Amino acid sequence: MDFEEAKFKAIKYLGISKKTEYEVIIKLKRLEVDENIIDKVIRYLSEFGYINDIDYVNSYIKQNERILKYSIYEIKEKLKLKGIKKDILENKLNFLVSSKYEDKIIEKIFNTKSKSLDENKIKQYLYRRGFKKN
Repeated sequence: MDFEEAKFKAIKYLGISKKTEYEVIIKLKRLEVDENIIDKVIRYLSEFGYINDIDYVNSYIKQNERILKYSIYEIKEKLKLKGIKKDILENKLNFLVSSKYEDKIIEKIFNTKSKSLDENKIKQYLYRRGFKKN
């Protein structure tokens, strides 16, 4: 597969939803694209703003702030699976820690689960989901 065809496939893949650099590389490897061409495609996509891991992390964090569903640990693990580099993760997740993000989720969970579970069961549930013990 040449550069133009690989670029077209990558852009088409990105048209479905926002992806990380790692996800695009994996997709191109599955399509058996040569490593040199993959590097060129990634540089092209980055240069023209089709992929940007920092923007991806920012969007992911904003989405999670709206839905208040995942612990910081869960967010970190999901982003690691998407190939986000550790330095980007640490930098961006520090914002969640300072914004008392987990406190809001814990309050939301306590309010919804307190009707059906006792306090110890709720604490166990939170601990399993990666929330720090209080």
